[in-house]
Amino acid sequence: MFLVEGIDDANAMHHNANLYKEAGLIAETFEELNINIIPIGGCDSVKHWINLDLFTKLGKPYFIFLDSDKPNAMAVSMNETKLINYGLTNGRDFYITKKRLLENYIHPTALQRLVPNSTITYTDFDHAKNFCKTYADDTIRGQLGGSKVAEKHYCSQTFDELRLTWFDGMDDEFITLHSSIKAKLLA
Repeated sequence: MFLVEGIDDANAMHHNANLYKEAGLIAETFEELNINIIPIGGCDSVKHWINLDLFTKLGKPYFIFLDSDKPNAMAVSMNETKLINYGLTNGRDFYITKKRLLENYIHPTALQRLVPNSTITYTDFDHAKNFCKTYADDTIRGQLGGSKVAEKHYCSQTFDELRLTWFDGMDDEFITLHSSIKAKLLA
């Protein structure tokens, strides 16, 4: 089981896996590995899974993927802190994004391509969803999707656009995530 925050995360992970496989950077998609991607909500929902002992009762390998929700690179992710306090191990049981939100993995140039006449700029730790939700021009804000920007545009990104956000020049965060999940499956 690959547990993610919401349906946008599930769709994004499938989209990433398909494009990364087409590019030859991973051998199998999550579907081909028989990994079910399940939206479960945020960190507090994981606490319920732990309190109800669902991981043990279901008896299936699991891996959790959550947003860092960090306001800047130096901040400590409260999601990571909570998961560690729940007894989970980073890299083995879960992965926290390096950026603030899933929406920060939509490259601004992709949005500019998808929404002509938009001027999009945000950093890895700006609240990208809020940026799209409060865009000054009403028409463009509607085309961006507002708070639904990931739902509307994430899966329209090309492989090259994804690499602009997942690969920092040394490490590809999606490949690290995929490898961690695959290792847990094979353990």
